[in-house]
Amino acid sequence: MKGAVVRLLLLVGLLAIISRAQVLREDAGTPVTLAAGALLLCGLFAGKVAKGLGLPRLTGYLLVGVAVGPYALGFIPGEGVKGLDLVKGLAVSLIALVAGTELRLGLIRRVGARVALLCAAVCGVTFTVCLAATFALKPVLPFLAPMTWQQALAVSALVSTVVVSFSPTVTIAIVQETSAKGSFTEFLMALVIIGDLFVMVAFALAAGLTRASFGGGLDVTGLLSGVGWELFGSVVVGGVLALVMLLYMRGVKQELPLFLVGLSFAAAEGGTRLHLSPLLVSLAAGALIANLDEREGERIHHAIQRAGLPVFALFFAAAGAGLKLDALMTVGPAALLLVVLRGLAIWFACRRFAPADDPRLKQYLWMGLISQAGVTFGLAALVSRTFPTFGPQVEVLIVAMITAHELVGPVLTRRALTASGEVRTDEAQATA
Repeated sequence: MKGAVVRLLLLVGLLAIISRAQVLREDAGTPVTLAAGALLLCGLFAGKVAKGLGLPRLTGYLLVGVAVGPYALGFIPGEGVKGLDLVKGLAVSLIALVAGTELRLGLIRRVGARVALLCAAVCGVTFTVCLAATFALKPVLPFLAPMTWQQALAVSALVSTVVVSFSPTVTIAIVQETSAKGSFTEFLMALVIIGDLFVMVAFALAAGLTRASFGGGLDVTGLLSGVGWELFGSVVVGGVLALVMLLYMRGVKQELPLFLVGLSFAAAEGGTRLHLSPLLVSLAAGALIANLDEREGERIHHAIQRAGLPVFALFFAAAGAGLKLDALMTVGPAALLLVVLRGLAIWFACRRFAPADDPRLKQYLWMGLISQAGVTFGLAALVSRTFPTFGPQVEVLIVAMITAHELVGPVLTRRALTASGEVRTDEAQATA
């Protein structure tokens, strides 16, 4: 760990010199190239330092990204961070592909109904609490204050739908890092994945109602067809990708990690352009492969474990660099209030509605549901684009909440897995 700390400090010092030497900076390549290289190196060493301190590597990636990003020390230019969206899409697709290989029919039969019921309870309680709180904040939130109460209620429902969302990306990354395995881990992963499916459907409905409240009219047919295309179209495209992967793995059998990275990149870019969910496309592909051929599903799992570390380090470091710390200053009190209420609602719902046959679910499950990342970022950006009159201010509020959740969520998720007793022995000893 000492060596990692020294190397990390040297890298940060080098970045400081580069960012101050304008002539050298112009010759160092494009801002995106500089940002990618610097964040990758800093992320890898920060992950080692975090692990040495008993924290998730992911926390190290995020924190070093925040530190050297444009909103803190400013060593990484803002335009460079924005240019890394391609990497973000790739990482989400890879993580979703791994998650899909965990969704076997046996697991769905064992916990599917119980997970769906608990997910509905957690999402329902959290949505109700956040809706009431956001609407009550109407007089102090600048974007709600001038609206009629009907409009404010619709926008509060839209905001609350986004606020409910979880983070399969963070959960799966922590599970991968700790090699956790068991019924608690299965339940948590299934819940965050199904929860985000709930959120995607609810978001489309809330957006339609909000548009209608501002005089845009409620297009029920268009609303349902849009949701249907995103959900069922993603599953169909994911099925096609799964068949392509199986043909490659059985026919070519060479350079599987490189092939998976390329295909995941195509899924992320293609899915976005076709208005599909890249997360759901890769999730469906992984699940189909795991259920058609369990051995090939295991090969994908191990291949991404070998090839994914630099992608994940760069993804989370870039996510940290993109966290707008100044947003905390403008909407900080309202965002922190919603963060606390969301956490309490999730805790209460898990304590009240989690299955009683496994006491760990009532005690520790809520900690694994606090994180927010890719899906929440995407929905916040969608609100900003869809409703230009008030959407950018809503995005600032949600990003401020994501910033708080990202700083504590990964730590809580790892603590939940450790407390459940399903983290492998060497990881558990490291955190003890």
